[in-house]
Amino acid sequence: MRQHDLFWLDNICCEDVGLRLQGPVSFSSPQAKVDTLSVPGRNGDIHFFDGSYANISGSARCFALAQERVDLALSAIVGWCLSAPGYHRLSVSDEPDFYRLARISTGPKTEIRMRILAPFELTFDCKPQRFSRLGEWPVLYKAPGRLRNPYMFASEPLVKITGSGPGTVQIGTYPVKILELDGHIMLDSRTQNTYRGTENKNTAIQAAEFPRLAPGENEIAWSGGVESVEITPHWWTL
Repeated sequence: MRQHDLFWLDNICCEDVGLRLQGPVSFSSPQAKVDTLSVPGRNGDIHFFDGSYANISGSARCFALAQERVDLALSAIVGWCLSAPGYHRLSVSDEPDFYRLARISTGPKTEIRMRILAPFELTFDCKPQRFSRLGEWPVLYKAPGRLRNPYMFASEPLVKITGSGPGTVQIGTYPVKILELDGHIMLDSRTQNTYRGTENKNTAIQAAEFPRLAPGENEIAWSGGVESVEITPHWWTL
């Protein structure tokens, strides 16, 4: 027998704030960002795709669990849904191996009928990716090796480089020259930053681009004063 549907925002379950779903959260399909150019005298259009995808929408039909003081229940639900702006981690029971980044774009629009909240709909504005939970686990290399990206999309890893002197790190097809290294530094390809704790270390490296993990096998190697490399791969798919 199927258990009832749930969703979590930043690891807080909807039922913990008095919400129950009438069915699974539904999501629209991702669409590529493509610019089209029509050239006079030329058959067909020219398409320009920069490798990015537009946000998707999600919706959830909900009702409140509370049967007493529904005015307080509604206030708590609205506060949870709308108090914090920006993207939050969204997980749904239908996708146990993935999570999304989303914000609630439309909160509860309902009324109290005979001391019961009428059912209502929440809508989500989501980034197009589904992030793999396995991609949150760091992989430690104390010797050169390979890391396989199981999905069709290049990911932006978090890389911890440990050592005691300058060197070079190779991640897939991306070389990174380490100019100074005393302990460890972090390379965050998502934010395009290098740091150690709260200290900015962007001047400690030299690289044309921050590393990405291409689909399939990626070589992990290093030289010089580098002693180990730890990679949190941030796998994702659509």
